[in-house]
Amino acid sequence: MYHIYVFNIYPVSSDKILLEVIIGKVVNFWHNGTMKKKYGKFIVIDGTDGSGKATQVELLSKRLKKEGHTVKNVDFPEYYENFFGKFIGHCLSEQYYNFVKVHPKIASVLYAADRFESKDKIEGWLKKGYVVIANRYVSANQIHQGGKIKNAKKRQAFIEWLDEMEYGVFKIPRPDVVFYLALPISIVKKLIHKRNKNSVRTYLGNKKDVHEKDAEFLENSRNSALWLAKTQPNYVKIECAKKEEICSRESIHEMIYEKVKKMLK
Repeated sequence: MYHIYVFNIYPVSSDKILLEVIIGKVVNFWHNGTMKKKYGKFIVIDGTDGSGKATQVELLSKRLKKEGHTVKNVDFPEYYENFFGKFIGHCLSEQYYNFVKVHPKIASVLYAADRFESKDKIEGWLKKGYVVIANRYVSANQIHQGGKIKNAKKRQAFIEWLDEMEYGVFKIPRPDVVFYLALPISIVKKLIHKRNKNSVRTYLGNKKDVHEKDAEFLENSRNSALWLAKTQPNYVKIECAKKEEICSRESIHEMIYEKVKKMLK
């Protein structure tokens, strides 16, 4: 998308000179970086473990690509790419760390450092005008680590501290929207069990994710996410179940797509 500029041109003696003046003005604006393509859009899809985030990232990416958008995906934590992502995977698989009980601020720094490692990659995509879709982001710290704090005032203070660390200190890009996939924990547990039977995540080895196996942690995370959806301006809650029955992946995708379509116009 380009902007149209109107210049004040003083009277000149010939049409040729007038044309040269206009062309010169346009060239100068172009080289000075004023006429640029529109900055890309940054979309985050988040939710409790097993809520279908990866599926929705894939469906949205495919659809936007068909419509002609250049789409890039990123998945946090980056267990297989980043130094801190690999370390987080180790922490989640080794029960003797008791990672669920680690103070939310301390745990948050590890996840934030993982995102910081991917900062240049994401910024580069956005500067090129791409649509970037992330499976989890800062929202994951807000949801899961914030879920460890039950007092609303203390949780709000933590969210502000987190915002300063992630966006102020690490200076990572801020997303345009965060879609939270809302599901009852009873359904989440079934989905986690089904996924673990049908797939292997190599970063865990033969161990279980310490977050996923802790029912209280999952419930606290869900409560935190619902609170965030009410209090944070860029959160959009997507109701993924009706009367304890999960909606089809296609219908969930349509709910997300309708909102993304308006945002991209």
